[in-house]
Amino acid sequence: MDRGNMFEKSLEWAVIISFILMMITVILQVVSRYALPWSPAWTEELARFCFVYMVSLGAGLAVKDKAYVRVSIIFDKISRKAGLILENVILGSLILLMAVMLYYSFSLMQVVALQQSASMKVNMAFIYFSMTAMSSLVLAYAAIEFSVNLKLLKASR
Repeated sequence: MDRGNMFEKSLEWAVIISFILMMITVILQVVSRYALPWSPAWTEELARFCFVYMVSLGAGLAVKDKAYVRVSIIFDKISRKAGLILENVILGSLILLMAVMLYYSFSLMQVVALQQSASMKVNMAFIYFSMTAMSSLVLAYAAIEFSVNLKLLKASR
């Protein structure tokens, strides 16, 4: 197994674990609300943090697998070459957006590093790191897809 594949498998497992942990936490919250005399205060916060990381890590995988929502009506009406060009325009915009987001995520983490979450007392820089992780993963996978499309465009000449 090469490093790239191992990294992607690790990402997939992180998303799966985050989802399972979120579901267990939500079930615990619901059951404790109705079956116990008390309800743990930290469950809502943990479920939210799991959801944020699940989405943040899954976004890069969605770009890699082309699993994001896509309106294909335009792509169905144009040639394959024009479709590749349009897809690269979209990917270029995504790369630009993620580069800006990545740049500002570092300063945001510095600002929130002084704060802790309300119930779990987790440093908020850890929570906002999800923004850095998502932007870097989406940026990397979009750049890979962009370069693949460029090679396909050059080959179609």
